[in-house]
Amino acid sequence: MTAGETTWLEGQLAAALAREQARQAKRRVRCGAKTRKGHPCKALSLSGKRRCKFHGGLSTGPKTAEGIERIRETQKRRWAISRTG
Repeated sequence: MTAGETTWLEGQLAAALAREQARQAKRRVRCGAKTRKGHPCKALSLSGKRRCKFHGGLSTGPKTAEGIERIRETQKRRWAISRTG
């Protein structure tokens, strides 16, 4: 092989590896968490995660002080609306 063929081949291999990694990140598997009946959950996981939205695949809430304060203010407004009807 010549030097040009080697670099071309390395480029092709790097591109194939990048495509495979992207495919693995988007892969959705079955959740498999134990349900209340004791059977494994059959729902698909979220992209790039191992569990579905019901068993820990979604966000766990705000982490920063600004995010927590924003949620607190939103909840206050929401409760005020529901109390006044």
